[in-house]
Amino acid sequence: MTRILARREIYQTSAENSPLSIPDLLFIACLALAPLCLLSVRSWTIFFVFCLVGIATWQLARTETGFAVLRGESARLWIVGALASPLIAVLAGQLIRGHWQPGLMDGPSRTLLAIALFTYLLHKQIDFVRLLEWSAPLSLLILCGVLLVHPYGYASMTSERFGTFAVDPLSLGQYATLLGFICLITLNLYGPDRILLKSLKIMGIAIAAWISIGTGSRSGWIAFPFLILLWLILVHQVRQIKTLIPVLLSLGFLGVMVYETNAMVHERIGLAINEFLAYTHGYGHDTSTGLRMSLLKMAGLLFLEQPLAGYGDSHYPALSGIPSIAPFNTEALEFALIHNGVHNEIMQNALRSGVFGLVSSLLMFIVPAVVFYRGTRSQIPSVRAAGLVGLCYIVAVFCFGLSTETFNLKYTISFYALMVSTLAAQVLRPQTT
Repeated sequence: MTRILARREIYQTSAENSPLSIPDLLFIACLALAPLCLLSVRSWTIFFVFCLVGIATWQLARTETGFAVLRGESARLWIVGALASPLIAVLAGQLIRGHWQPGLMDGPSRTLLAIALFTYLLHKQIDFVRLLEWSAPLSLLILCGVLLVHPYGYASMTSERFGTFAVDPLSLGQYATLLGFICLITLNLYGPDRILLKSLKIMGIAIAAWISIGTGSRSGWIAFPFLILLWLILVHQVRQIKTLIPVLLSLGFLGVMVYETNAMVHERIGLAINEFLAYTHGYGHDTSTGLRMSLLKMAGLLFLEQPLAGYGDSHYPALSGIPSIAPFNTEALEFALIHNGVHNEIMQNALRSGVFGLVSSLLMFIVPAVVFYRGTRSQIPSVRAAGLVGLCYIVAVFCFGLSTETFNLKYTISFYALMVSTLAAQVLRPQTT
């Protein structure tokens, strides 16, 4: 195990970057294990993120430079700001409202703690993508085994859609899709993969497609066209229109074939289209699609009613008493708002913490996206790899967040803290020769 973790492509030694110590080996082991059972074992990733933060904080306290490395480039401070912004937004909203809810600080505190992880990795030449290209397909293989034994493990939802004891069908479909695209993007990314690694990635892609379909998670399917474009344009440099259009048409034809031949895909997409058409014609407000559209509209109106402080966690006024909302208000809409949220990551944060939550959400998406895009243009292989995988992650979770909350669960916000801190550090750290 030590020889595997100490391989040169994972950790590069130099005059500034000393050979691996025991804490370094433990840290790299935790990095490799953190994504492994994200979707199959409850609190797995959360545990390893806290281990990583603990090791990073301990090691930073023993160095002379410590957090001084953050001053080397403005982009590093922007990442720190993005990681700190969720907790700042929650605290600001509660301060203005004068109503304290300590529970709302749990998830946001994890991204704040990840600043130590980000800072520590700026000191280390650790290639997280080299670890992730193994962890992602292995995670999907483990998940495949779990689903083959017990495919409908999430008890509170229908037995017709995949789920595990740890993850509901919506999140399972989303993050299986993400891991599948990580397998696709890292395929031969550093040069020709070894046979074993290539085989694992191909199996991972196939398993991710199977799980994505089996969950019926339309919020995960939304990301497909955008991630495929990212893969074509940034990984394979397919940018000429005369080349891009035939490829997209071929992929579109493949999508139509899946829609026509797979009952789950046909039913879920067809249902969404019918519900959307019904809503635009003035009825069907209490369907899944209708509720989401009403929730989004209502969220915008509620935000305008109280833009500075927000409403905290479900402390909303009576919707029937607001003239702009009353015409489309229903009992199902009120129940969905209180118990399920508005099914949109950015608007949910805007309601929870007002303008501070809105700014925080924008920072969480835009700042890493800009940093990772810059990384994709680098000539340094490890930096380009981190930029591509990081941009894949941000695009995916942004797409997921259009129709559901993305960071309201402890493991999803912990995974965000892990991915952004590690990959941004790989892009922004001082490079050694």
